[in-house]
Amino acid sequence: MSQPHPHQFELDINGPFDFQRAFKDVTRAPFQLTERVNVNRMTGVFPIQGGIVGASISASGTIAKPHVSVQWELLENESDPASVQSYFHDLFQTRVDLRDFYAHVADEPVFQKLIHQFHGFTFLRKHSFFEAMTTAIIDQQLNVAFATTLRERFIRSFGRIITWQGEEHWLFPQPEDLIDLTPADLRPLQFSQRKAEYILDFARGLREGTIQPSKLSQLDDDSLLDALTKIRGVGRWTAEYVGMMAFGRLDYLPAADIGLQRAIQQLFQLPERPTEAQVRARGEAWKPYRGLATFYLWHASES
Repeated sequence: MSQPHPHQFELDINGPFDFQRAFKDVTRAPFQLTERVNVNRMTGVFPIQGGIVGASISASGTIAKPHVSVQWELLENESDPASVQSYFHDLFQTRVDLRDFYAHVADEPVFQKLIHQFHGFTFLRKHSFFEAMTTAIIDQQLNVAFATTLRERFIRSFGRIITWQGEEHWLFPQPEDLIDLTPADLRPLQFSQRKAEYILDFARGLREGTIQPSKLSQLDDDSLLDALTKIRGVGRWTAEYVGMMAFGRLDYLPAADIGLQRAIQQLFQLPERPTEAQVRARGEAWKPYRGLATFYLWHASES
């Protein structure tokens, strides 16, 4: 095992960026297990290129001019500094400039209000493709409360605790952690037989290399969506969610999402909840930022 060695670098993030809101969002249950937030500092353990990295992300400055630095140590196996920096730039989506999105939807009264309410708020990606996919599969056709319960059971049952800088962090289960499991091992946690099969099949595909996130990340939006829906248990909603949360695709519109449909009904004052087709039709005006629009609508309906 490599000895921990401290490193530090700065994230070049375009303002506006509301780091306090982003940190709070990323630690919503059950992910308070995997990240810890103390005002302007977030700590956690992260799976990066086969290694496990402990990291502390500290934010200062303002929403308009944020300053974010990352201090990290290699805790297990190997991961080179360039890969770690690339990982955190992707996690925080530093290439995204919210000002472009705001300008695009500025003529829409609903989004005028949302931009004011959530100024500088954007989603951070999930730690890994596996975490994003597992979360999406768990969430399929479940209410939020029960899905949250299942996610926490999954983390506590198959993840592990890693102590870094005196704090205990759960590491989200990795595909290698599930190598000896069968669907019967997930059933006592109240996973359906099908969902257990989907998760274990997906983990096997990652371990054996039949599913390669590095190759998927090179695909354009349409090709990625097509490739994801070929994975067992993945329909369009799951593919769109995973495309957003694992690959940072900003124009995916998970139009079948009930929460999104309810948000649109509420905020646009519609007499009925819109259908998937109606959401897609309305979303045409939000291209190429339909994923960001979705994120804002989701959070507006929760606030």
